[in-house]
Amino acid sequence: MSSTSRGDVIGRMIGLLVFLLGVCLLVLVFYVAFDLFTASPTKALGLQFNGNDPRHDPSFAKIAVQLAWVLFRIATLAVMSVAGSLISNKGINLYFSASQGRMPSAPNPGPGSPPAQ
Repeated sequence: MSSTSRGDVIGRMIGLLVFLLGVCLLVLVFYVAFDLFTASPTKALGLQFNGNDPRHDPSFAKIAVQLAWVLFRIATLAVMSVAGSLISNKGINLYFSASQGRMPSAPNPGPGSPPAQ
């Protein structure tokens, strides 16, 4: 096995691993987003209501802080999904860049040869 083909195999394996890392990150994002969006509002906001007694209900400030936290989590999920997509794309590029040396290509005609028809 020549060192060129060995480098191609190692490069392709690294590209495949980077691609799978990006896919795993996307799966994690979708799992967390599914849990967040299917939770009840009180559970998603982390609030406790005590039945019919309004004196023990959470204050407006606590509700606003928890809502800001949920919006931060949604923004973080959006950033993570973009990062997962970029990592997957980089893995695909690495894979095909490493395998490009193994792909047969047409011979390059010289400058004086007639154009192919």
